Amino acid sequence: MENERAEAVVIGAGVVGLACAVELGRRWGPIVVIDREIGPGRETSSRNSGVIHAGLYYPEQSLKTKLCIQGKNLLYQWCEAHQVPHARTGKLIVATTDGEERRLRDLAKHAARVGAGALRFWDGAETKRREPEIRCQAALWSPTSGVVDVHELIESLARAVRETDGAIVFQTRAESLRRDGDRWLVRTTDSMGRESEIRTPRLVNAAGLSAIEVAERSGLEPSERPWRLHPCKGSYFALSSKAPATHASLIYPLPEEAGLGIHLTTDLAGGRRAGPDVEFVDGIDYQLDESKAERFAAAVGRYLPAIRTEHLTPDYVGIRPKLAGPGEEVADFVIAQPRSQPGAVHLIGIESPGLTAALAIGRFVTRLMP
Repeated sequence: MENERAEAVVIGAGVVGLACAVELGRRWGPIVVIDREIGPGRETSSRNSGVIHAGLYYPEQSLKTKLCIQGKNLLYQWCEAHQVPHARTGKLIVATTDGEERRLRDLAKHAARVGAGALRFWDGAETKRREPEIRCQAALWSPTSGVVDVHELIESLARAVRETDGAIVFQTRAESLRRDGDRWLVRTTDSMGRESEIRTPRLVNAAGLSAIEVAERSGLEPSERPWRLHPCKGSYFALSSKAPATHASLIYPLPEEAGLGIHLTTDLAGGRRAGPDVEFVDGIDYQLDESKAERFAAAVGRYLPAIRTEHLTPDYVGIRPKLAGPGEEVADFVIAQPRSQPGAVHLIGIESPGLTAALAIGRFVTRLMP
């Protein structure tokens, strides 16, 4: 890779970076993707619940809403075309108090307004008939929500990059990024200490938790990068076979501050889990605190009263790159194309629903490129 040229360089081989590389490769040809991990999607992408979101929650004019709804449709099409395991399972959102029922009705109106797909409102009696183990006053059914095999999705995107003669280089760090004439010069170092450089007219920063660090390394002035990432840890607990059964694969409470509440998901193999919670941390920490099981059981028990602490086993942890810290208003995706950096796009704070939106983000970024 010494003194190589590429039509674009993407930093970050998560699902969003790979989706960008696929779209860029279709339009311009060979793309190079650089990632510091040993394989694709090893950081944020592979540490989530694999839910395909409908776009119910986010502000009407936000990128999260627009790209989630577009991305959902593109993702289902991609999975069909590339034989990626997935299922349109539908999702149930439950309200357990009068106040929550009012919020649920408001959510239903908002979701209809933004075009998040067909929805069905169930009263308590209807929900009880359909889901005997669930306790709530009302529920909202979203039939277009679903789940995807995240690992197979990532592998399918990586294959598509390579099919356009692109390269994905692992265990490699982008040490410096600077504008050199009408090109970007990307200098890299791999795990063996070997240095290389790539010249490219187009640069995409899809580095996830390290995206602001990469933006700084690219020479972006502080006035053009007002962002601050707040790493947010989310833990997951697996449900045992003795946990109360439900018909719905995805069961969510109403959203809470900084998250969607501790919800229940079922993967394509039938494994069930609860999570994630919200825990802002100072750095990257994948240790799961087993003592949280009691707190998880209490949270899930608000709508699934038969759940018990002994039904929960520690599973895994993910870290979300949030732009809003504790007590702050939820932030939108940032897709920045600084005037001082022709040919560069920075993706900042791409958390949920980033996986659902990935293919739409890829198209959006490609349209921005010269």
